[in-house]
Amino acid sequence: MKKALIIITGIIILAVSAFGIYKLFKGKDQDMTVSKSAEMYICPMHPQIQSDHPGVCPICHMDLVLKETSDVQKEFDSLKTQGKESRDVVLSPAQQVLANVQTEKVSVKEYRNNLTFNGFIKTGENNMRHISTPVSGKIIRMYVNYEGQMVTKGQPVFEIYSPEIYSTQKEYILALQNYENAKNSSYDLVTEQAEELIASTKTRLRLWEVTPAQIEELERTKEARDHITVYSKYSGVITKKIDHEGHWAAAGEDVYDIVDMSVLWVMASVPESDIKAIKLGQQADIRAVSYPDEVFKAKVNFISPMLNPETRTLEVRLDVINRNYRLKPDMFVKVEIGSAGYEWNIVVPRNAVLRTGKMDIVYIKKENNVFSPVMVTIGGEQDGKYLITSGLSEGDVIVTSAGFLIDSESQIRTGNSSQNMEGMDMKTKEEPVFNKDQDVMKDMKR
Repeated sequence: MKKALIIITGIIILAVSAFGIYKLFKGKDQDMTVSKSAEMYICPMHPQIQSDHPGVCPICHMDLVLKETSDVQKEFDSLKTQGKESRDVVLSPAQQVLANVQTEKVSVKEYRNNLTFNGFIKTGENNMRHISTPVSGKIIRMYVNYEGQMVTKGQPVFEIYSPEIYSTQKEYILALQNYENAKNSSYDLVTEQAEELIASTKTRLRLWEVTPAQIEELERTKEARDHITVYSKYSGVITKKIDHEGHWAAAGEDVYDIVDMSVLWVMASVPESDIKAIKLGQQADIRAVSYPDEVFKAKVNFISPMLNPETRTLEVRLDVINRNYRLKPDMFVKVEIGSAGYEWNIVVPRNAVLRTGKMDIVYIKKENNVFSPVMVTIGGEQDGKYLITSGLSEGDVIVTSAGFLIDSESQIRTGNSSQNMEGMDMKTKEEPVFNKDQDVMKDMKR
């Protein structure tokens, strides 16, 4: 009886041991299955491409790699379950030092809202002139022979042969001789008629742009010439040479086009959102690519009443003094126009803002070394700083260095890019509205 009891007890122990071993191996298999099912493969270049099995990226055709779950990721996942946003990034103090993460506390500062616009140089239409023939005749000599030549006021430009000039000079010489003879006459009427003939003939010569010096020479020599020299009445640059030597020209026919380039126009394109800040008489600084360290002073003298429907910009014209003729027509320039006063608002370093093209993002540091992205609206830019009109509050701690690295880490972990943040519930002071008129190329101007 005792022996039978021992055998039964042994059988029970063996059964319990076998069941325990079975459950142990089965639990391991289940853990391996769960672990295996939890594996995720991503593309190193396009983290939004995810798969539960190995494969090839459909975009760049690179092999998908296994996404490892680090201790930081586990901490991140635990924080998410505690109410953290999916775009948040957790970095330990050591990781922050390694990534050179620098932060700054947001404060309200004084900001002068200087607006910068793209523009180009144009010759002023009010400074365009023509040099034309004063009388019909044949151009026999030209002193200005090519376009772009500088001409000063009083400089000879061409000689013209004219029978009319010759005959009028003859009449003037005869009128002078007649007056000399009439002076000895006892009849005052004869003297007066001789004086009137001299005056009318002299007036005709002046209307044909015969200079006083040329008339004085004619009076002294009493010799008529069949051609005269025409002098420029303007200073400037020849922009067009129309006629050539040997051409028979009518009276008043244009020979040259000339423009005074001492004062030029700057045509600036102002976005629709900035029109309210532009006023007549405002001072502006002009910077050309050719002279990056030189500033030319300008003044707003015209604001177009018509908006360009294609570019949604308004044309604003400024007068700029062209010192030493350094500025040339069609040069591209930057036009910086200052506002009338100062603004008090949040100003952050330019490095703190990540500009994606669709939106502007700033990372703020929260508790427990958590970094969270917020969308902001930029209201202006000056001296390497952005004026923030919405998205941040005074006292927020923002990332001013290594923001790009944090954003990259966030993209890798979530599989989303910064372009796809519109639908996410992120902290904003007010509903952010993307400013379509913002010039995203401003970041590249320096």
